[in-house]
Amino acid sequence: MQNKKHTLLLIDDKPENLMALKSILDLPEREIICCLSGSEALQVLLKKKVSLILVDVQMPDMDGYEFVEIIKSHPDTVFIPTIFVTAISNEHKYLTKAYDLGAIDFLSKPLNTEITRKKVESFLKIWDYDQELKKLNETLAQKNEELEQFAHIIAHDLKTPLGSIQTLINVIEEDYILKLDGDVAELFEMVKTSSKNMSVLIDDLLYYSKNVQDNEGKEVVNVESALDEVLKLINPSVNVEISKENLNHAIVFQPFAFNQIVSNLLSNAIKYNDKEVSNIKISFNPENFSLSVKDNGPGIENKYHTKIFEMFQTLGKSFNGESSTGIGLNLVKKLVERNDATIDVKNNDDIGCEFIISNLEVTNDIV
Repeated sequence: MQNKKHTLLLIDDKPENLMALKSILDLPEREIICCLSGSEALQVLLKKKVSLILVDVQMPDMDGYEFVEIIKSHPDTVFIPTIFVTAISNEHKYLTKAYDLGAIDFLSKPLNTEITRKKVESFLKIWDYDQELKKLNETLAQKNEELEQFAHIIAHDLKTPLGSIQTLINVIEEDYILKLDGDVAELFEMVKTSSKNMSVLIDDLLYYSKNVQDNEGKEVVNVESALDEVLKLINPSVNVEISKENLNHAIVFQPFAFNQIVSNLLSNAIKYNDKEVSNIKISFNPENFSLSVKDNGPGIENKYHTKIFEMFQTLGKSFNGESSTGIGLNLVKKLVERNDATIDVKNNDDIGCEFIISNLEVTNDIV
C-alpha cells in the first residue's frame, strides 16, 4: 500500500460538491477525506494529521467561518492552511472576514479546475517547507540541549581530579615553597595560576549549563529594587561610583535572569576599567523600553562588538590581572533573548562603552 504524502480535508454539506472537488484534487500520493459538516470534520482532526483544509462557507448548523474560528483557536490545528470554497459574492467584506479568521485563500464556485489544482499544489508545498523547518528546529533544540548537558557533565567530572591537584598545590605551598629554587618556584606559580583559572572555568561552565536550561517563569520586576539587591551582593569598592537614572519602572522578566544579567554587566564594567575611579551609570529609557549600563572604561573596538557575546571569546585579562573564561557575556545574551529582549554594545563618543538591553516588556503593575 502506497504511503500518502498529504492528507486533504474537504468539507461541504452537499455530497455532489464533495465528489466534484475530490475528482479535481485526487492523486495517488494524497489521502482525501470528505465530511458533510463542520462537526464531522472536527472529529477527523482529533485523529488525523491534515495538510490542507478546503471548507464551504455556507453550511447548516456550523458554517465555514465558525469552523475555521474553532480550529484556529486550538494549538494542534491553528497552523493548518485553510481555503474557503464559496458561491457567495467575492465582496471585500467577505474576503476580509475570511482572512481575519486565518484562511489563506478563497476559491469561488463554479470552480476552475486548473486554478484549483495549482492553488492546492502551491499551499501543499508551503506545508512541506513548514514541516521541514519544524523538524530542523526540533533537531537543533535537541542538539543544543545535549550540548548543554554534556558541558555540565564534563565540568562536574573535572572538579574531582582538579580538587586533588589543588590540595597537592596547597601542601607544596605550605611545606615546601621555601625549598624551591627560583626557576622551580616560578613554574610552581604558573601551575598554581593555571589550576585557579581552570577552577573558575569549570565553575562558570557548571553555572552556565544550569542557567541556560532554567525555565523559571516571568514575573513583574521592579528595576530599581532588583538593582539594589545586586549591588548588595557584588559590594563594589570605594573607587567605584555608580549612578542611577529613571529606574523606578516595572518590567516583565525572569527575576533570577535579570539579576544575573545586571550582575555580570556591572562586574565587567568594574573589572575591566582602567581608571582610578570607575564611573558606571545605569539608566532606563521608557520611550524605547531599554536599560543601559554605561562605563568610563577603555571601551571595546567595533570589530569585537559581536565577538564578545560568543562562547569562550575574551579580549584578554582585566586591568587587575584577572583572566576571563569568556562565558559571562554569552550567558547574558542567552538570558536576555530567553526573555524576548535584545542586547547590543556601543562605544561612547567620549570614553568607555555602553551595553543596551532593548525591547523590554514594561508593565504598570506595582511591585
